[in-house]
Amino acid sequence: METSEPTISKPPQHSEQKRYPNRRGLAFFVLSGVLVMLITIASWVSDSRMTALRWVPGWMGDWADRDPNIRTAVPFIPLVFLLTHGFASCKLKRPLVWSVILSSASLGLSEFGQIFLPNRTADVRDLVWGGTGILMGTVMAWVTGGPKSS
Repeated sequence: METSEPTISKPPQHSEQKRYPNRRGLAFFVLSGVLVMLITIASWVSDSRMTALRWVPGWMGDWADRDPNIRTAVPFIPLVFLLTHGFASCKLKRPLVWSVILSSASLGLSEFGQIFLPNRTADVRDLVWGGTGILMGTVMAWVTGGPKSS
């Protein structure tokens, strides 16, 4: 009489890696969301001067109001960086491409909303400067290894 030993079956192994963010990735996405909200709010207020916004520190408002073109570009640098690292933490393919697409959508939405504000104007130069910020953020994310899955 043969005795068989009980075997423990292993669950099937899936070749797909998990695609939900880890804590670090979640932090990148939360910061990205806050930044998109701040960009949108600052773009849609009736007065384009940053010193007019009570929640912007005085030194930052003074600096931003000196050159509005640079002010348009600057927030998109960290936005691309944060989104790229967030997508990379999810093992998403082409995180840099998705980051550029979402940052460009945020830029377009911010400028589009200004069409409906009486004291603001949507300006092609703002799109160019925002695109410059997106390009700088893309380079920064690429240099720091954002496109690689972390």
